[in-house]
Amino acid sequence: MIIATLITLATLVILLCYLVYINYKKAERAADYCEAYVRFISTLFFQFTETRDKIKEVDRLGAFQADDETGFIFKELDHSIDDLYEFITKYVNTTTENKENKKAED
Repeated sequence: MIIATLITLATLVILLCYLVYINYKKAERAADYCEAYVRFISTLFFQFTETRDKIKEVDRLGAFQADDETGFIFKELDHSIDDLYEFITKYVNTTTENKENKKAED
């Protein structure tokens, strides 16, 4: 009776160790994916910001901000960059002084 109980407990311990190992590997893989997404979102934010800055540089006279199709696209791009900035500062926490300075200048 004691031997059967020991065999059962040993089997359960081995099974539980195997399940913990599998879950650890999955969590490790998920963390890698999260880091990749954070890098992607940060890169996307910087690309959008550079694009907006170049458009503002080209648009010295305010022609892009007029009430036509180009102005609509300009405003939507500006709104998308602001939304992405809010998402990054709220969830990703990769805020640097450069991002805050650019946001303050706008």
